[in-house]
Amino acid sequence: MAKNKFKVFCTPFCPKCNQLLAYLNKRNADYISYDIDKDEDARKDAIRIVGTDDIESLDKLPIVVVNEDKILYGFNKEEIDAYLV
Repeated sequence: MAKNKFKVFCTPFCPKCNQLLAYLNKRNADYISYDIDKDEDARKDAIRIVGTDDIESLDKLPIVVVNEDKILYGFNKEEIDAYLV
């Protein structure tokens, strides 16, 4: 069975983002992270996913896309663990 692939849209000052990235590293997950403060294309993708350009104030970060079809918001270990099989 192939590993799930994660795209993580985050910012360096977001505590939940940093917790998620540390957790994904610990679990040896296959992921790519995008800093939406520095990467304008990634920010546009995040805006498209969330549906608003006011991403930070919505407490949606981190935004996690699993296998290009499932979207998770925030950091919930149980949700992430469900995809780390």
